[in-house]
Amino acid sequence: MTFITEKGHVEVAHDRQRTPTKLYYEKYGNGPERVLLVMGLAAPCQAWDFQAKFLAKTGNYTAILFDNRGNGHSDSPLGLYTTRQLAADALNMLDEVGWKSEVHLVGISMGGMISLEMADADPQRFKSLVLTSTSARRFLPTWTAVSTFTKIALFYREPRDQINAAMELVYPLHWLDQTPTDASHAKRYETNRDMAITNFITHMGQSRLQPLHGNVGQVSACLRHYFSDARLIKLKQTGIPILVVTGTCDNLVPTSSSFHLKRILKPRRFVVFEGSGHDIPEEQTDRFNQLLLEHLTFSSKPISHSPILPLAGEAKL
Repeated sequence: MTFITEKGHVEVAHDRQRTPTKLYYEKYGNGPERVLLVMGLAAPCQAWDFQAKFLAKTGNYTAILFDNRGNGHSDSPLGLYTTRQLAADALNMLDEVGWKSEVHLVGISMGGMISLEMADADPQRFKSLVLTSTSARRFLPTWTAVSTFTKIALFYREPRDQINAAMELVYPLHWLDQTPTDASHAKRYETNRDMAITNFITHMGQSRLQPLHGNVGQVSACLRHYFSDARLIKLKQTGIPILVVTGTCDNLVPTSSSFHLKRILKPRRFVVFEGSGHDIPEEQTDRFNQLLLEHLTFSSKPISHSPILPLAGEAKL
């Protein structure tokens, strides 16, 4: 069954640089509600496919995923990028596809940083916001992240060793060797590690190898990202329904960053995935998808809503 209804490139940044940048995008489904999924550092847009297919199946949503500049099938111009620049790219893309209002915005990691900048630049365009494993504050990479990237770049020669190291950075060690519990994974894989590696290889096979200068540009955007408390308060005052999601075993973005978002933004909902790592949408697919659907459904209705009911296994926060 095919879920992709449209794909291609759009040119962005006409008014910001001499030569436009081409962004690659894919559109899933044909529903009336619009969802933009913004991916993180060095990851191809296809890493959102579990969420895009899930939303398309409902018949209520059309989802767009895209490669940020510097990665995948999008252009990788030379230079040090910023999250504000990447946000401007994404807003230009939405203009090109005609999505100028009523858009649900969902970001993870660097994609969450970009989403903050997008919502700040054009709050009237967005119907809701989801921030997963991300930060408003500037922070230094964790020692675990630095040591892992060093091993992958300098010491590990076998692709299998490099992939395993990357998996152990993104996902918790205790989870990787467990049997999958999500219904969407349990019938196909013996362990979560098998599932994660297969998904990684599949997504990379659907994309292109990220060039070094594209990676440097995106890393620079992450390291220089800063979204002040004053801007967070301004975002809170727009009234956009916000969901913040974090895991307690995130090796890339400190969990404290999400608690900072909770403290300042006072989001509609704040959910902690106990024992989960950085890539919650793939690690806990079924639960994350249900959480996402509940938030989108809430945000699509008139202002008077019924009380929030916790998902199975979710503690009240």
